[in-house]
Amino acid sequence: MHERWTIKTLGLLGHFKRDRKGSISLYFAFALLPILSMMGLALDYGRLINARSAAQTAMDNAVLTAVISPGADAASMFRGSMSQSGITLTSAPTFTTNANGGVTGAASGLLSTAIMNVLGFKAMKFSVRATAGISTSTATTRTPNKVCILVLDPNAAQALLVNGNFNVAAPTCEIDVASTGSPAAIFNSGDNINVQNVCVQGSTVIQNSVTVTNLATNCATASDPFKRNMPAVAVASCTVSNLNYSGSNSLSPGVYCGNFNFNGSGALNLQPGLYVFSGAHWNLNSGWTVSGTGVTFYFADNSSYIQINSGVTVNISAPTSGTYANILMYEPGGLSNSAFTINAASGQTMSGLIYLPSRNLTFNSGSTLSSESLTLVLNQLILNSNSPGTWRIAPAALSVSSASYATMTTTTKSGSPALTQ
Repeated sequence: MHERWTIKTLGLLGHFKRDRKGSISLYFAFALLPILSMMGLALDYGRLINARSAAQTAMDNAVLTAVISPGADAASMFRGSMSQSGITLTSAPTFTTNANGGVTGAASGLLSTAIMNVLGFKAMKFSVRATAGISTSTATTRTPNKVCILVLDPNAAQALLVNGNFNVAAPTCEIDVASTGSPAAIFNSGDNINVQNVCVQGSTVIQNSVTVTNLATNCATASDPFKRNMPAVAVASCTVSNLNYSGSNSLSPGVYCGNFNFNGSGALNLQPGLYVFSGAHWNLNSGWTVSGTGVTFYFADNSSYIQINSGVTVNISAPTSGTYANILMYEPGGLSNSAFTINAASGQTMSGLIYLPSRNLTFNSGSTLSSESLTLVLNQLILNSNSPGTWRIAPAALSVSSASYATMTTTTKSGSPALTQ
């Protein structure tokens, strides 16, 4: 009995050995696990490559911005970009400035695995590094221009429109127009634009019976260095709502809501601090004088603005220290485009950064402006005749450097990807 069982068993084993179907199934079962592991690794590695590429781009942009605008917060800009990528930073990004004004940034992070997690590998780590600086060949001959007016709309026709007889005296300033529309900018008869340079991204500019000196088309315009670097404001409940003013008035910082009319002639003194406009509109009529030192206006939505009408004199300046240092007017990102108008004011002295990237700002006939420290960043800009007056402006402390002279000198990626448990 035992002998027969042994012989029969050996016969079955021999038959199984000769049965190729059984051996293939057995081999496939053994090979399935490493095949699936390799597929999972490939999928996760592809995700990591994309995430690391996004992080490298964010780091490149951050160090370039830090060179173009030394006052910008490169670390906040980098972290803001990473908040959309699913990456967890393992340490705070670092940025160091060398003796020549170049900036080096470095960061490391983790990306959670999607497939390899089942094998105990929870994440993949990597690091990025980039250096930006002023091109040596140009830095030896001249320093970067300061952009006093940056028009951001990338597609609009007439993103910059300068109507006849407008005078600008800003010999230390550059005007940059990012539009590639046709035409991107128009200058009309009688304009006198005395600036260091006019740089237009597009190829088409109309000059009607006027020649703008130092005008360049197909030009690399400055990027927006403030896009992710402006102080956040938590808008509280209204402090003041819907009032009419006349005579002499002194206003304090707070949250202003609704409509405010400044009628007749009067004097408005603004105490230092932050003025938040939440669905607010100030209408300053002829005969008013507005003054304030160390003030910042924050427009929380696109329905909030200040209307400066004919015959108004304005003398306002931004703080020189603190959270809102050198910021005169600004708004949050992501607002839909809207109009903002300053009419024929009798005289304006404004100092600081005016950062209104969603606004199409119009300075109407007769408007004059004088400032030793002003940077305008807008969506679109219309300058109507100010003859016989003249705009006289110079770069603000929060300035924008011309992209023509700020270039990436080196960009390096470091830290090979590695799985972590």
